[in-house]
Amino acid sequence: MSSAFWHSWGWRHSSCCDDIPLRVGKARQSNGENVRFSVLILSLFAAMGAPAAAQGVWETAARLDASRAGLAVVAHDGRIYAAGGAGLTDPRSEFESYDIELDRWFPETALPRGLERFGMASVNGRIYVAGGYARGEDGVAPSAGVWSWSFDGNIWQSEAAMPAAKADLVLVTVDTSLYAFGGLRDDREAFVFDPEAREWDTLAVPQGVTRRAAAAAVVDGRIYLAGGRQDAEALTRVDVFDPQTGDWDRAPDLPAPRSGAAVAVLDGRIHLLGGRGADTRETLQTHVSWQPGDADWREEAALPAPRTGGGAAVLADEIYLIGGGSGGGFLAPFTALDTTDVFDPGND
Repeated sequence: MSSAFWHSWGWRHSSCCDDIPLRVGKARQSNGENVRFSVLILSLFAAMGAPAAAQGVWETAARLDASRAGLAVVAHDGRIYAAGGAGLTDPRSEFESYDIELDRWFPETALPRGLERFGMASVNGRIYVAGGYARGEDGVAPSAGVWSWSFDGNIWQSEAAMPAAKADLVLVTVDTSLYAFGGLRDDREAFVFDPEAREWDTLAVPQGVTRRAAAAAVVDGRIYLAGGRQDAEALTRVDVFDPQTGDWDRAPDLPAPRSGAAVAVLDGRIHLLGGRGADTRETLQTHVSWQPGDADWREEAALPAPRTGGGAAVLADEIYLIGGGSGGGFLAPFTALDTTDVFDPGND
């Protein structure tokens, strides 16, 4: 392979991403098509001695059509949509949806081009994808491109590009606006998109907010940015932004540095699943949660296996952890997985 290929991999896969799924416990049949394997994870194993750990049940649901790390996931109207991810030479363009009743993934219209570590969110009956790594004239590099997909028409259309190219970013919805945070360098900027006007604005942010591989969640109209990476180190930092007032605040730090974690909000509680540790070399199996107003984060039932660069969404009061990988950096596409693990917090 050419030196350009290896150079591209050196920076493109430096913060992302397959685990080996755990298949033990009681089997369960779903509509005669797919078997889901139930795994009871006790708090003793989840916390390894930490106090106040929670119990929970992990299950394995239907697999994706292709193994993918660095993908994006969103839930809409009782269905989960998974797009993109890391490929061996180029980012992937697959787009699939999950039917919970059939426990099955279905192919949808592919992305206009392959994307990896990009932002994805839904608003006004459309799914939007923004930024990420994409193949261009000069190879695979951060992109400013934006597209939206219609649930009714099942087609992608081009949207106004972001003010600047960004990869390793997050995209979240608050009311009828989209907010894009992150990127490879701390330029102290975020972007806000108005879907009606189809225009982007630039939002000045405090130093350190713009970072790669952070997890983003929205609770009660506030945006939470947890962990992430600056230079070669993962962070414990949690930033809070109120779009209504424009104010920034800090929430309790994470128990340990974490980047590349999947994130989901269940009953107002933010869950971070997996990711990479302090020096970004270790792939994490830990699972922590926090509810605004709590003094600290708490340990939850550990993942069935270490995992980073996956996507997460909530359906029917359960968290679906999709794709990802057991290795980061150069190993991300080689260790990418197709599994879907489901967390039921029980009485949590």
